Amino acid sequence: MRAPSPSDVASSALPPDLSLQSRLRRHPVIAALYGTAPLPVFLDSAAEVGILAHVELSELQAVMTTLHSAGKFILLNMDTCEGLAHDKAAIDYLAGIGVAGLVSTRVATLLRASRAGMITMQKVFVTDRTTWPRSLKALEQSAPNLVQLMPAPMLPRLGAADREQLPPIVAAGFVCNEKEARAALAAGAIALSTSEQRLWKLPAGALGAP
Repeated sequence: MRAPSPSDVASSALPPDLSLQSRLRRHPVIAALYGTAPLPVFLDSAAEVGILAHVELSELQAVMTTLHSAGKFILLNMDTCEGLAHDKAAIDYLAGIGVAGLVSTRVATLLRASRAGMITMQKVFVTDRTTWPRSLKALEQSAPNLVQLMPAPMLPRLGAADREQLPPIVAAGFVCNEKEARAALAAGAIALSTSEQRLWKLPAGALGAP
C-alpha cells in the first residue's frame, strides 16, 4: 500500500468549504422550513442550507443557536417574521444571532442586508409576461446574490436574454420529487428550495452537480 504523501495529508487536514456556493454544489436542495415543526428532520438530513419562515420572534434566537451548532447555513424569510421591522436595527440583530442571509420581496430590505454583509435572495413570482419587466427592474435595483424564482415550472420558459439578466437562480414551488428537482437543475437553477422532506434526505451528490 502506498504511503500517504504530504499532499494527501494536507488535503485530508483541510476543513470542508462551508461557503454557500460549495454547500449548494454538494447538496443543491435548500430545505424550506415553515415554523419549527420540521427542524428535527432538517437537523438529521444531508441538506446543508435552509430557508426559515414563520418562526415566532421570541423563538428565533434559540432556533438559530440550534441550527448554527448543527453547522447549517440559514437564510431567513424576513417577510414572514412578525415583530421585526425592516430597518437597520432588525438587520443587525439578525446578523448578530447567526442569520447568514435574508430572503425578501422588498428591495429596501435586501439593500440593507447587503450593506450589512449578508447573503441576499430576492423572491420573484412569475405570474405572466406582463409582470416580468417589473420583476427585472426590482432585481436590478436590489442586486441580490440569488433570486428565488417561483414557480419552478416557469424556469424553462425563460429565454436566454432573460436568464442573462438574472443572478443565480434558486427554483421554488412545485418541486416535489427527484424528477422535478432534476428538471429544475437541468433548466439552469443552481439549487432548489422545497418543503418536501424526502428531498432534504437525499445523500450529497444524488442529484449531480448543478
